[in-house]
Amino acid sequence: MIKWIGTILCLLGILLTSINIYPLNILIGCIGSALWAWSGYKDDDYALFTVEVVAVALYFSGLVLYVYQKVSVWL
Repeated sequence: MIKWIGTILCLLGILLTSINIYPLNILIGCIGSALWAWSGYKDDDYALFTVEVVAVALYFSGLVLYVYQKVSVWL
């Protein structure tokens, strides 16, 4: 079940990217990749786990950058 939810969220993130819905695309993709990372960890599939943990880190850095840019406008 986790894999299917992760897959749907990753595909939804790709769809949101293709129609330029930002930053929701990053948030949805991050959650989907996190679910896949969890699945890779639970299944002892360390290649999958590694790829998805890196994806989550990159998504998260994009979210932090987005928030920083929005907050810095107010300062």
